Amino acid sequence: MPEPPSPPPAGRSVLGRVLPLLVPLLLLVAAVAAFVAALRGVHDQEDRILRERTSEVVLILNNALANVPASLRSLGVAARLGDSPERAFEAEARATPSATGQPPDVALVRMEGGTPVVAASLGKAPARGTRLAGQRAEAVRSALSNPQLTATTAFEEGGQRRIGFAIGPPTTAKGSVIYQETTLDPRVSQVSQQDAFHEIKAVIYATPQPRKDQIVIATTDETLKGDDVGRGVVPVGDKRWLLLTSPREPLVGSFATAVPWIILGVGIIGAALAAAVILVLLRRRDYALDLADERTAELRESLAALETAQSRLVLQERLAAIGQVAAAVGHELRNPLGVLTNALYLVRARVPEAEREAVGRHLDIAEREVAAAATIVESLLDFAREREPATASVDLADLLDEALSVAPPPAEIHVEREVGELPPVRADRQQLRQVILNLLTNGYEAMDGAGTLTVGARRVDGQVELRIADTGAGMDDETAARIFEPFFTTKAKGIGLGLPVTKRIVEMHGGTISAESEPGAGTAFILTVPVMVRPSP
Repeated sequence: MPEPPSPPPAGRSVLGRVLPLLVPLLLLVAAVAAFVAALRGVHDQEDRILRERTSEVVLILNNALANVPASLRSLGVAARLGDSPERAFEAEARATPSATGQPPDVALVRMEGGTPVVAASLGKAPARGTRLAGQRAEAVRSALSNPQLTATTAFEEGGQRRIGFAIGPPTTAKGSVIYQETTLDPRVSQVSQQDAFHEIKAVIYATPQPRKDQIVIATTDETLKGDDVGRGVVPVGDKRWLLLTSPREPLVGSFATAVPWIILGVGIIGAALAAAVILVLLRRRDYALDLADERTAELRESLAALETAQSRLVLQERLAAIGQVAAAVGHELRNPLGVLTNALYLVRARVPEAEREAVGRHLDIAEREVAAAATIVESLLDFAREREPATASVDLADLLDEALSVAPPPAEIHVEREVGELPPVRADRQQLRQVILNLLTNGYEAMDGAGTLTVGARRVDGQVELRIADTGAGMDDETAARIFEPFFTTKAKGIGLGLPVTKRIVEMHGGTISAESEPGAGTAFILTVPVMVRPSP
């Protein structure tokens, strides 16, 4: 077994390697700190520019909405000064320029018994005689007592979203209100490069809080939220509209956005270069010591490999010698045992009837011991010979039934058979039968008195796995590690060759065998045999 490596010298300790790496580590920390500072600066500048753009949009909206009260005042003055307020209102409304070229959706509203009633209207405004209700009525009533412009929130009517504006005295005659409505387009407004706020996304709500049903104008279909969203307030008469903005692209420019990452990249590269230089110096310093350690390790590995090879060679020579001795002993003992068997048979036949019972007991003992000696001889011969298996297609389920009939369990032992549909295996039937019989008899002998022997088989990939488990006393780890060694046994009788022969037969078939055991919980032998592959037609 190779010796453990010796500890490194003091000059090659962990501290000696960590200290030189502090320089690149400090460079990396400085680069990260500069990156964070630059990134924060870019974010601050981005926020400042977004606030400026938001203020510009608020100013543009204020200028655009300033035309609404001016146009409504002109309509109110015309209705108040004309001989017929309705005709004067309609004439002035038709003459009012519109972005679409159509008359505006406006109405002249008067109070009748506390209810707003339309006296004249154009476009899609409520028709003459309509009694206003809901937000329209609230806006009209508010305009009667409020000299400035009043507005509704967005509301649905006829499948369209609309918003209304109203203005009353002193612009109009007492008790009269000019009311105008505008249809809101639910589609996203397109923004060109010439627009003042083409760099940002904007959503305007007719309420101080963002509500999807109150969107007046939107240049994006996204929901703007998060830390990078600008906020602005647009006063519309007695209402306050909310403006949310977000940059389409970095407002500070792509280069300014990339500066923090450039700083971080340069810092990382600098730290990596410093680390590389230090590592090269460390490797040069340690080269001679590492070379010596390498040669020492190779020498130790060579010695360990030599010891292992020598141990295997000694074991092979030992097994070969044991095999030769076993073969010689087996052949020499087979004939005498056969002679003894015949002699006992003749003696039993010549014993007088009167003495047959008394002498018969001794003859039975002699025959039993001769049979035991013959079994030992067969074990020695099986261990000595190494016959290549004559493989053919074997039905394992049928072979298991045959083995159980040849070696039935004692009366107090119950056998559980867990064998399903199995493919044929490629094996020497007689040799595989010998393996199964050996494992069955070992399982019977491992259980002192009553017990259960479980025989199970299943297909696992290209092999059939056979499991024979008993409920005996089990084995400790040391015993389990040696059960396949020749002449190792824990039985009172036997010479310890059954399992080594079994292992050799299984391995000659291209399979594997192993044992699982725990003291007090029984032992299970698991072996695998290749599936018989049918040739293609």
